[in-house]
Amino acid sequence: MPASLVFNWEQEIRRFAPSLSVCNHTGAKRYTDLRLLRRFDVLLTTYQTALRDEALLQKIEFEYIVLDESQQIKNPDSKIFKAVNNLKARHKISLSGTPIENSLSDLWAQMQFINPGLLGNYAFFRKEFITPIEKNRDVQRSRRLRSLVQPYLLRRTKEEVARDLPPLTTKLFYSEMTAEQKKIYEKEKSAARNALLDSFDAHNPQYKLMVLQSLTRLRQLVNHPGMVLDDYPHESGKYNDVLEHWDIIRRSGHKALFFSSFVKYLDYFRQHFDAQQMPYAWLSGDIETRKRAEQVRRFEEQPEVQSFLISIKAGGAGLNLTAADYVFILDPWWNPATEQQAIARAHRIGQDKHVIAVKFITKDSIEEKIMTLQAKKAQLADDIVNANEQLNFSKDEIGFLLS
Repeated sequence: MPASLVFNWEQEIRRFAPSLSVCNHTGAKRYTDLRLLRRFDVLLTTYQTALRDEALLQKIEFEYIVLDESQQIKNPDSKIFKAVNNLKARHKISLSGTPIENSLSDLWAQMQFINPGLLGNYAFFRKEFITPIEKNRDVQRSRRLRSLVQPYLLRRTKEEVARDLPPLTTKLFYSEMTAEQKKIYEKEKSAARNALLDSFDAHNPQYKLMVLQSLTRLRQLVNHPGMVLDDYPHESGKYNDVLEHWDIIRRSGHKALFFSSFVKYLDYFRQHFDAQQMPYAWLSGDIETRKRAEQVRRFEEQPEVQSFLISIKAGGAGLNLTAADYVFILDPWWNPATEQQAIARAHRIGQDKHVIAVKFITKDSIEEKIMTLQAKKAQLADDIVNANEQLNFSKDEIGFLLS
């Protein structure tokens, strides 16, 4: 699977099959001893790691090999395609939302993995199917190819399985920081921890302000370091993951609400949409009432306006946005009720589609700690956030958030 999905697979296995032992076979400290690897029920790894460890993984006889986002092997001339095909398994499964991205050759590569030889060698496939179908629009060849692959394909769209889904599905997606982003974050976190714990003063308004500023700065760094550092030239792991999710959803014709605590973070997405000439709606605290209604109308009524960028404090309540069937919570808020209010903009009376809410959380960051505090404190709104939305933390809670 792609590197960004490893942690999500790990979480889902623990949720649905907790009896299975799982090995995260990624990173510099991954096991290279076959005896250790064979002790696990499930081995999770990336395409690049599988390529690097090809000689090692070839020595294991797998019961199943599952490829997620299997279009990663679509190039039959690539080293990754060859490495993956050299692995041995009794059963093979290929998962992809886009099995044919550019050409029928994508399909051949993935079918070659799960059923070697079914479609002949690549030269034969190109002559028999790619050229007649792509260049000559040969209907008979298309039907023949369909009949060959159909027994091995299970196509499941959201619409097809709607009756099996609850009215609202909420899921977490764990992102990882880029190496440069992680370095900056850890340095900032260490400095904040030292400063705040050494001078703890729960009743000092200046100290409370310093706590809020430090925690806010860390939350911004995991969203995108450019929010804090003017000259940051690198990428953000979570920002890239959100755009990847959005691209898949957009191509399928869905509409999504983007909620963030930070208008500056929403600006990054606005700039991307402007550059790509994608229509969008926008709602922040400085939008006057009349223009707010106009933005809502555009999103609700115009099919080409597929995204709505909303500040969670300005638009997290009181709006009816049932044209959306996806809700992206781009960063966790201290009070989970605020997030539920945001999700309820789409999941409400008048909605005739199932709603998918995705909460994007950066692994090994303050965002995970916020999620833990949410789970630990059933009365988080009373315990941490008072009526004026001022944050109050004990010394232990500050230490936990900055650990």
